[in-house]
Amino acid sequence: MTLLEINAIKECIDKAKGANKIKIGRSADLIWIAMKGVDGKDYALHMQTFFRFCNNEEVLITDMDKYQPISPMTDNEDFDWDLKGNNLLDKWCDEFNKNLSDSIIINSIEINNFGDLKIYFSNSITLTVFVDTTSNDECWRFFVWRGKERNLVITGRGIQCQEGNVNE
Repeated sequence: MTLLEINAIKECIDKAKGANKIKIGRSADLIWIAMKGVDGKDYALHMQTFFRFCNNEEVLITDMDKYQPISPMTDNEDFDWDLKGNNLLDKWCDEFNKNLSDSIIINSIEINNFGDLKIYFSNSITLTVFVDTTSNDECWRFFVWRGKERNLVITGRGIQCQEGNVNE
């Protein structure tokens, strides 16, 4: 990515600094984070790429955990990862939303020269979002929820700004 692109990403994503009321969930394989900005706007981060939540001591959850059952399974059981509440990621998100959603804020945000995103939360949890393709496929996006601003979309080839918004 060019320095101009990195600076444009930073300018847009910096709107999430200080955000609170953090909620995390998923719709199929898209992972979303909703937040209330200090400016009063509702923001969202959508991820369709590899990500990792960590604390100071361990990896807490990753994108691949959505494909892992909550409990061990026998060989003859069918596992439907897409069934809400059926996988490790869903369980972790439920616990996060129940126990941490109202008590943490986003302290700071970093972008590297590949478009990877790192968010530092107030409770020593970090989220790292990776650009995992060299194509124009979307990796992550940041936008105002139900707003009229353009979506910041990060692909393996850089930034794509898109009109409109997701209002689901």
